[in-house]
Amino acid sequence: RTPRTGSVYMIDRAVILAAGRGTRFFAYTKAYPKEMLAVADKPALQLLVEEVSASGIKNVLIVISRDKQDVVRHFTPDRDLERSLEKEGKGDAAEQLRALDNLAEVSFAYQQTANGTGNALLLAEDWAEHKPFAVLNGDDVILSDEPVTLQLARAYERCRSCVVGVQQVDRDAIHKYASCRVEESDGRLHRISDIVEKPRDNEVYSLLAPLGRYVALPQVFDVIRRTPKRGNEVCFTDALQIMAREQGIFAYEFQGERFDFGDKLGYVKGVTRYALADGRFHDEYLAYLKELIKNL
Repeated sequence: RTPRTGSVYMIDRAVILAAGRGTRFFAYTKAYPKEMLAVADKPALQLLVEEVSASGIKNVLIVISRDKQDVVRHFTPDRDLERSLEKEGKGDAAEQLRALDNLAEVSFAYQQTANGTGNALLLAEDWAEHKPFAVLNGDDVILSDEPVTLQLARAYERCRSCVVGVQQVDRDAIHKYASCRVEESDGRLHRISDIVEKPRDNEVYSLLAPLGRYVALPQVFDVIRRTPKRGNEVCFTDALQIMAREQGIFAYEFQGERFDFGDKLGYVKGVTRYALADGRFHDEYLAYLKELIKNL
């Protein structure tokens, strides 16, 4: 299902932040973008584009660094390759390429220096055209029955404000993320008045942690410009904190299983979970895992 047509509040564009260096994945990322890590026959970044496409969004901006041209090549149509595959009798492979091309209208912005997610998002200001838009963290891959971006778009239609996608995490884990201060709740939708990045014990307002999915309003760009730096970086979460404290924003507890693909173990877990969710592999792979565990 897609957001209702004709709504002035419908989210019709998404920004994917994918400019990070991927130092946690050295030495792989010395030569290859971490967003191109394979999940069976797709790079991880394609899973995010599929998510926003399944949410009814066809206008996608991917923020990358100049050394990630593999990302550009992947999302650029190659008609010569398609024709060559057709001539070789590999029509199924050619159709896979056409399906990739039809996911969305993908464009790119280049972050020249590693100066934070807030500055990366500023590159989308003209592209956003003063409309609300979805934001996805390129490291966060989420397996769900209903696309998480669509869940947040529907939450936005209820509150017409910035929406932060959150889930409950363990108290031991909250210090790695951020904690949201909840003022009132309506089911999974919560109005929040603060977000504290990597909170100390006395700053843990709740165990609701932002996990890489957002709906942002165009006002966020002005807030980013006045957000204090952390070293040489401006963080998107810090801008959201300012908005939460000044006017209040919303958090939505999305349904889905999130994997941190910027972390080696998170990636391995995600690949395993996606393989088990894929009808092509499920039975044989599950049998393999059972046999493997039995013999450990």
